[in-house]
Amino acid sequence: MAKVIKTVILLFWFVMLGLLIERTYLRPASVVALDIVTEEGIKAGDEWFGIYQKGRKIGYAHTQTRVEGDTYHVFEESTMDVLALERVQRVSTVINAYTTRTFMLKYFDFTLRSGVTTMDIKGAVVGTQLVVDIITGGETRKERFPLKEPIYLTPNIRPAVVRLGLEPGKRYRFPLFNPATMSTEDAFVTVEAKETIKVGDAEQTVYKLKESFQGMEATSWITHEGETIKEESPLGYSLLKETRTEALKLDKRGPAVDIIALVKIPSSPIINPNRVKLLKARLSGATLDGFELAGGGQTWKDGVIEVRSATTITSYSVPYAGKDHLPDLQATLLVQSDDRNIREQASDIIGKEKDSLEAARKLNTWVYEAINKQPVVSIPSAVEVLKQKVGDCNEHTTLYTALARAAGIPTRMAAGIVYMKNGFYYHAWPEVWLGEWTAIDPTFDQFPADATHIRFVTGDLAKQAEILRLVGKLKVDVVEYK
Repeated sequence: MAKVIKTVILLFWFVMLGLLIERTYLRPASVVALDIVTEEGIKAGDEWFGIYQKGRKIGYAHTQTRVEGDTYHVFEESTMDVLALERVQRVSTVINAYTTRTFMLKYFDFTLRSGVTTMDIKGAVVGTQLVVDIITGGETRKERFPLKEPIYLTPNIRPAVVRLGLEPGKRYRFPLFNPATMSTEDAFVTVEAKETIKVGDAEQTVYKLKESFQGMEATSWITHEGETIKEESPLGYSLLKETRTEALKLDKRGPAVDIIALVKIPSSPIINPNRVKLLKARLSGATLDGFELAGGGQTWKDGVIEVRSATTITSYSVPYAGKDHLPDLQATLLVQSDDRNIREQASDIIGKEKDSLEAARKLNTWVYEAINKQPVVSIPSAVEVLKQKVGDCNEHTTLYTALARAAGIPTRMAAGIVYMKNGFYYHAWPEVWLGEWTAIDPTFDQFPADATHIRFVTGDLAKQAEILRLVGKLKVDVVEYK
């Protein structure tokens, strides 16, 4: 199994981020139906859903809404089993959102649990800032995000739509804060139609909504009071309104489809991809505007990408003395290069080595050997990865970036696709500054990385999430390789 993981591992985390956006941040924002009708016409109470993959029950979701003074309290929990590389993982999320009576965010707390990892995020709107605490690896970090306008959290969007009016043809924009990427992006909800559907033995009038966020889309059907009847996503997942007893019953067979099979990009075969020094491929099927397809060993022209594995690597004495790559030496919320344990580990790995090339190579080898390679559903944090030493390519990349920055080597995270076995898969890897941005891959123990690594973005999670708009659309035709 270890050999299989070594040769076919992919950016499982990105796929899961997409699912979490669909399940936890985007679509389950139903503000439920029991007995109390608020002044805004939204019913308060709770709802239960079954989560299905290809018709097989793999999880459940539960939402509650309560009126507390001048505040709405929206609670949501979800549990879902996911199959990846023949391993089933159970992912659980809990979110509490507190809003104004117009559903704009006041404060929230969010928890993600999966296997060995746990992450807690708390946030509050203070004046024109969102103040966020992130708790991971036994540490708490605080970050302040400036706000240009009032923001929403996903559980607040659908009741806001109901309040604004369920008129077919209306399209609403909501500035949505996503705890997974620590960024605010626009979410759009379109009221597509008013329909009559059969629910059990009765017919019911519902409104069909199309929701989109960071390239991911979902469709839902709700009543005029905001009660969700059904939701569907393009990855074959659906939610159905059920009783509590029904929702908690899972299919004993587990998930129907390995998530890896859903995101593979078919391609003509590449022999010995780890030895490829030059790759030319035509990219199509998706809008590629805004992606970083040129630079750092890549050229992009007329729909064809050319990637060259680094051959001329220069060196310098660490720590890097230049001022031109300061952002790529700094600690962030999840790349905690200033953490004492991270700094001590980096020092232990490179010892007295001052040559940047050799120091970067030592770090690459250490991360490859230290991390147990298996898919992990998490929001990767360097201190957590160092503690648990388990993960897929995003965990490898996050930890390497933190260690390299702690050692004084400018390093950034890249995300794109890589060829493995019989197709391309979504993947992440670091790029280090060695006279030019040089792709390496601690997941595969490649230094430098082979030329089948096609980069689309560089940066933190907010930037990496842009790659989600390629999933299910991107096509790759190999033109030449050697």
